[in-house]
Amino acid sequence: MAHSCTRFIHRRGPPTRTRAGSKRGKRPRIQQRPRARVSGTIPASRLHPAPASQPGPCPAPGHCPVGPAHERPMGSSQEEGLQCQPSQPDHDAGGHCGPDLEGAERASATPGPPGLLNSHRPADSDDTNAAGPSAALLEGLLLGGGKPSPHSTRPGPFFYIGGSNGATIISSYCKSKGWQRIQDSRRGDYTLKWCEVKSRDSYGSFREGEQLLYQLPNNKLLTTKIGLLSTLRGRARAMSKASKVPGGAQARLEKDAAAPTLEDLPWTSPGYLRPQRVLRMEEFFPETYRLDLKHEREAFFTLFDETQIWICKPTASNQGKGIFLLRNQEEVAALQAKTRSMEDDPIHHKTPFRGPQARVVQRYIQNPLLLDGRKFDVRSYLLIACTTPYMIFFGHGYARLTLSLYDPHSSDLSGHLTNQFMQKKSPLYMLLKEDTVWSMEHLNRYINDTFWKARGLAKDWVFTTLTKRMQQIMAHCFLAAKPKLDCKLGYFDLIGCDFLIDDNFKVWLLEMNSNPALHTNCKVLKDVIPGVVIETLDLVLETFRKSLRGQKMLPLLSQRRFVLLHNGEADPWPHRGGSCSLRRRPPGPDLDSAHDGEPQAPGTEQSGAGNRHPAQEPSPGTAKEEREEPENARP
Repeated sequence: MAHSCTRFIHRRGPPTRTRAGSKRGKRPRIQQRPRARVSGTIPASRLHPAPASQPGPCPAPGHCPVGPAHERPMGSSQEEGLQCQPSQPDHDAGGHCGPDLEGAERASATPGPPGLLNSHRPADSDDTNAAGPSAALLEGLLLGGGKPSPHSTRPGPFFYIGGSNGATIISSYCKSKGWQRIQDSRRGDYTLKWCEVKSRDSYGSFREGEQLLYQLPNNKLLTTKIGLLSTLRGRARAMSKASKVPGGAQARLEKDAAAPTLEDLPWTSPGYLRPQRVLRMEEFFPETYRLDLKHEREAFFTLFDETQIWICKPTASNQGKGIFLLRNQEEVAALQAKTRSMEDDPIHHKTPFRGPQARVVQRYIQNPLLLDGRKFDVRSYLLIACTTPYMIFFGHGYARLTLSLYDPHSSDLSGHLTNQFMQKKSPLYMLLKEDTVWSMEHLNRYINDTFWKARGLAKDWVFTTLTKRMQQIMAHCFLAAKPKLDCKLGYFDLIGCDFLIDDNFKVWLLEMNSNPALHTNCKVLKDVIPGVVIETLDLVLETFRKSLRGQKMLPLLSQRRFVLLHNGEADPWPHRGGSCSLRRRPPGPDLDSAHDGEPQAPGTEQSGAGNRHPAQEPSPGTAKEEREEPENARP
């Protein structure tokens, strides 16, 4: 008779007695003979150990129970705090042109950073060998260039995409590395999870250092109207306190008051985020009031006069929903009566989370710079590629224009809001949509030809002065939120930042958006978006690998067009605002790298001394928990 592949180990001594109400004794463990395995892989029995009562091989990965038994699916209506609405960014869903996959494949031709290794140990397993992979085993797959070993028999790595925003580009990228897409959002054996809707379960079951998860849990500190306003105010309060210290920020602020032009602003090389000039919030962010706070609401109603237009926006909506202009006393009186009636409604007090979304009113910029008589704004990107340490990048995007000529007195919002959802309401959209999105090169040529000499601007103003200013503003916003952002190894985020330029060439930040639009329904977007997504994933994978192995971040071999704004390797560890449980090894020479001594990628200057930030302010909080919706419409 053939010998069994398993043997039973029995306990000696008297049988274990179990009393009522006490824990049951441990069941006899079943040990299996180790299977032969290929170097660099882990047998399925290690990744998914069989229950003690059922010896034998585990079913295919993905069919084993993973995570909590009662895990809710992504987008569950029960998740109030972290859930946001599915993105319908600028929604070009009607666009039938898919992404430029050939361009995506060319952009990803650079050898990709390593992939990741995942394992899950059942909660009831007491086999110490069934624990997660060791650092050595993780690095074994990491050195494989992101692709599984051709000799491996285990499926994966797996990736999950929730929603359609950029899904084709992301899927193409992952499949080019040999990864496999899964459709069940509840599976916990993924390597990469990219979702439009944030779920509490995703963060609760996230395995730090083993998985990559898109969107920081509390990115609403930057990506909602109230969140950004509160974050910037907190930074201003902290700087005000610091200015009272002799020789501190006050002297610098007084000195800065005499700075005549933007070109004179001192700016250190990217990667330092230590500009000598301290930005004031009012220099780049329009005057804003919260209508969910009584004292701010009353302050606005008191100061309003008909010489200035104001715009009222929900804190976390998209596609221009709920936005309207306030031009006269009758419109303001109607808004005042509506807010008071809602505040007095007893139902609103009993169930505040069901009440209407909180709003802000913002001073409308009535003198925007016009392109051929049309209003426009500029979309740029803030990439948080890694949070342990923080690796922050700036990326160029594109300019968005309205179809109709700008008229500040018009009641048609499509002439005030540049997002494509509003522009698609025009019957001329399909005919003229290619002219509603300009590349940054096109914008730069127009500014050179039209305003360079007439207005005495710097040559290539878009790529010099404007770019510098956008980087300064992004740096300021990130540093304001940094002490409070959640940070775990594997979290990353791509945030869309919208800027408006007035006719004095002053740059204003309108808003920052989570889950920015990644659709490609016109030629410019087909040229821009795939490169943004692919370089984002390349940088995320490379910084993850280097953080996991304790290597120096620079140089970054996958960096192409993104510019490094902040290298957090010198920051205090762990980060004050995060929950960084993994400790990195001290940075040391990368003995395994074959690329030492090569020229650094653009914008990769090493950061000097760590940035010092003001004491952490209390969390800004709102009148009630808000449901985030990405891609808010802009004024």
